[in-house]
Amino acid sequence: MAEQEQKPQGTADFGVLYGRKWEIKIFKPAYKDEEKTERDPENDMSIDVSDLKCVFKCKYDMNTALSVGTLVVYNLSPETEAGIIQEGFQFSVYGGYEKGQCGEIFTGDIVQVIRNRENGVDYRLEILAVRAKMEFDWNFVRASVAAQATPREVAKAITEKADQKLKLGEVSDKISQQPLPRGKILFGKPYKYLYQMAKSNNAYFMLNSKNEVDLKCLVDEIPEDLCLTLTPETGLIGTPKYTDNGIIIKMLLDARVKLSSMIKIDNSLIQGQLISIDPQMKEKKDQMASQNQVFDKDGQYEVLSITHSGDTWGDDWSTEVVGISRNGPKGLQTAIASPEQTLQ
Repeated sequence: MAEQEQKPQGTADFGVLYGRKWEIKIFKPAYKDEEKTERDPENDMSIDVSDLKCVFKCKYDMNTALSVGTLVVYNLSPETEAGIIQEGFQFSVYGGYEKGQCGEIFTGDIVQVIRNRENGVDYRLEILAVRAKMEFDWNFVRASVAAQATPREVAKAITEKADQKLKLGEVSDKISQQPLPRGKILFGKPYKYLYQMAKSNNAYFMLNSKNEVDLKCLVDEIPEDLCLTLTPETGLIGTPKYTDNGIIIKMLLDARVKLSSMIKIDNSLIQGQLISIDPQMKEKKDQMASQNQVFDKDGQYEVLSITHSGDTWGDDWSTEVVGISRNGPKGLQTAIASPEQTLQ
């Protein structure tokens, strides 16, 4: 992987960057089987752009199974640019720091490439990629399940009977086990059926790092190794901020942070905000609760969304998350009015 100490000649002196590491590749993936269910990374046709100036931003959100990544690469040769435009199917970003915080940031399918001139000297290749859209939204399932089929059997049929076959990963034990009263026809996008199943179970689904489909509940127990304690000494940047969507927490770039992992912070560091009052809307009493109700008493927040940002020749090298209490965002405009309501 490229390291900041290998800074190309002619660049500005950004000072000590505390052992940053990264690897950025644009590649055409190879597979071990015709159905393209198992990757063969050793035979990928790849272009390593780690030594060039690269700017990336990658976003994950629990409310959608699709993730979006953008990559800007500066001053590629015309031949390399042409190869990427014609043969670039995916790009991947690995990054972090030398001491245990380096890992996969994003890998996705390229959907658009644009070549622009930033000034009279520098050219930039802008690349947009998505993760899981090919599997969930541009895929199609044709299947049927018999009466008395369990939700896990339905999820297995959705994944295995799709045109582009998928593997079913972890399915939460808290997903309803009530069998179907009658048979069911599955004819449509996998995203539609998985979304319906997740919504009815206060759950979410995602494509994990092994390209398996996980179906998890928001109230599932989170392993201790997925709980990260943040302080200004361990990577916290600035002060966390309260919003109606959750607590915004910014830290040094950290690939260990995943959706549904836990971030523990000191609640006294969180900045509050004034409520927004619309005089044209009738205020509900249950929405005027104390802002502090959204804070978790132990300072532990489940990651609802993640944004990784980085500039290999610049200062930006951060991860920003939106975290919610394990009891859900319940205060001000985000109050849950009744026990029957869910976070969905």
